[in-house]
Amino acid sequence: MSSRTASPRPWRPIAYGVVALAIAFELLVVWWMLHPEVPADYRAYYIDETTTCLNQPVSGDYTLGTKVSFLSDGRALAMPLRVCGWEGPAGDGTHAVGQTARLRFALPPGTTGPLALHLDLVAIEREGHPSQRVGIAINGRVLDTVTAPRGEPLAVDVRIPAEIIAAHPDRLELELQLPDAISMSPSDSKTRMRSIKLLSAQLGAAKPQP
Repeated sequence: MSSRTASPRPWRPIAYGVVALAIAFELLVVWWMLHPEVPADYRAYYIDETTTCLNQPVSGDYTLGTKVSFLSDGRALAMPLRVCGWEGPAGDGTHAVGQTARLRFALPPGTTGPLALHLDLVAIEREGHPSQRVGIAINGRVLDTVTAPRGEPLAVDVRIPAEIIAAHPDRLELELQLPDAISMSPSDSKTRMRSIKLLSAQLGAAKPQP
């Protein structure tokens, strides 16, 4: 009785190679998930969830010194300024939604500052929440924090130093930080939280200091 010697199977190395490639691809996908190469704003909003305000490519088209209404009648002038974190306008203003809301003002060539920012805003009316704190940051630097009382319009004036303008001479990025924002219903996410309504905004040359 003769014995039969098993011949090597040439497909085995190919199969092993296919399996190795599949494993390598899966590991690569996991690495991409953990280290995605995405813009910083996208990462902060979707991945790290460190902001509720996703940057939008608005023009910031604005004529320096113009008072822009954020009521229904000012929609045409207000929309180019609204970067993120806004809803409306309604008849009583534009709601900030989430824990931050941003505006962008395009600056004409040669703008040096100092500039003056004026805002009219009001805290939402909600039982148990008599006021809302609002941090005012310009180009990433917090210049003031104010407290807006519930249902009573507050006029806010902030002087913006020339050095802040010099760092970004083509535009001004305004961020309203809203640490007291509240959920209006149990199902609301952080991006739906409410705090204040913006009534108007104006940016112009600052008056000389005495």
